[in-house]
Amino acid sequence: MTILGTVLQSLSSASHDTALHVKSRMWIAKFDVDEGNRALADKYWADSGGDCLTGDVSDLCACLVKDLAHNETAIRSATAEALAAVLTAQDVYVPSTLDLVLDLYTDHLKVEPPVLDMFGRVVSDAPPDAFAGRSGVALALGQMSPLLSRDHVTRLFQFFVTQSLNDRHASVRADMLTAAVSLINYHGKDNVSTLLPVFEQCLSDAPATASYDALRHSVVILMGTLAKHLDADNPKVRPIVGLLIETLSTPSQQVQEAIANCLPPLVPAIKSDAPDLVRNLLSLLLDSDNYGERRGAAYGLAGLVKGLGILALKQLDIMNSLTDAMQDKKNPKHREGSLFAFEMLCVMLGRLFEPYVVHLLPHLLLCFGDSNQYVREAADETAKAVMSKLSAHGVKLVLPSLLTALEEDSWRTKTGSVELLGAMAHCAPKQLSACLPSIVPKLIEVLTDSHLKVQKAGSQALKQIGSVIRNPEIQGKR
Repeated sequence: MTILGTVLQSLSSASHDTALHVKSRMWIAKFDVDEGNRALADKYWADSGGDCLTGDVSDLCACLVKDLAHNETAIRSATAEALAAVLTAQDVYVPSTLDLVLDLYTDHLKVEPPVLDMFGRVVSDAPPDAFAGRSGVALALGQMSPLLSRDHVTRLFQFFVTQSLNDRHASVRADMLTAAVSLINYHGKDNVSTLLPVFEQCLSDAPATASYDALRHSVVILMGTLAKHLDADNPKVRPIVGLLIETLSTPSQQVQEAIANCLPPLVPAIKSDAPDLVRNLLSLLLDSDNYGERRGAAYGLAGLVKGLGILALKQLDIMNSLTDAMQDKKNPKHREGSLFAFEMLCVMLGRLFEPYVVHLLPHLLLCFGDSNQYVREAADETAKAVMSKLSAHGVKLVLPSLLTALEEDSWRTKTGSVELLGAMAHCAPKQLSACLPSIVPKLIEVLTDSHLKVQKAGSQALKQIGSVIRNPEIQGKR
């Protein structure tokens, strides 16, 4: 019996509040983000003979709800999981616990006014926004999604569109959107006729001011998520897709990524419009002066291609257009935009995009040495995306080309190849370990290259790879 196990067993003699507090914290530890901590908590819990999933758990739920407001994100996340686990075992407590969770949001929405002196001057600032509690509420709602009834769903979406999706804190808005999407994924199919009018009314009523932009963007994403449950011939699908495409220009990665994930299931309903949509997105991607628009166009293009199927890359001449843009020596926007697109295609299509990667590599190598800083940065992000999605077969396809490029006379080609080899640190561990015997000796060789930039790239690549593996021999080369 461990010391902590003995302590837990002795809780029967402690006060109710003390015992409850310790048990709730130990229960939360079983859902810690760190696997080692979870395993340790499981062991201690088993040693103590603890069991909190039987009998009346209302007090335990109330105790857990309080910890949703913890300042540490990891603890809020673990608490949300812990609370959902209790409610999964005892779903009769879902309604009362949901009330407590929503009350927590209201309590943490209040902001104390600043203290004024007798002349009306501020003598102390108001305390910082207590957003942690509201963020914890969002995490809990996301975890509770599978447990909620139809009445709960209707109530929560009123809460989302009237309050929390337009919360004053950006991280709370993001967490609430994630929770709302989760709720639709679980319950959207059975609530289309109820929720769609709520979203349409919200877009109609929201004032056309910047302070409501976040709400409008979130509601458009929710409409897109819900629309996958509509029949393909439903006349409401096409305007929803139009709203999604329009909202892609929002300079927010979360919004753009969410829209890209909404598009694939909707594509069959707008297949006849797809060529025009692709042309418009390619035009924005390559010619817009707005960075957010170009990134959004890349996300949208990848989402459409995923919905249309991999053959669309050839059928709609997408690959030729992007490859030509990547080689346009006169226009850095074209080169950068094409890299954005390739990055998103890798992310969205995964291994389906592997056959195109080999043809992409020579051009990507050149972009690492581009004279434009933004093109070089885009090349680096594209390389990470490419490597993170490669299968074992994909690594075998790519590796010979990269190793051959190390023999080139051009220092720029060598540097690009070395940087791509370094990006292999983003490969899956199994793929990385299989190719280490080929990569590491070559990277060590370039440390003595005659060109300083090649040496520097080799050193950086070794550090990248060394940072993600535990091989002592490689660690020694860092």
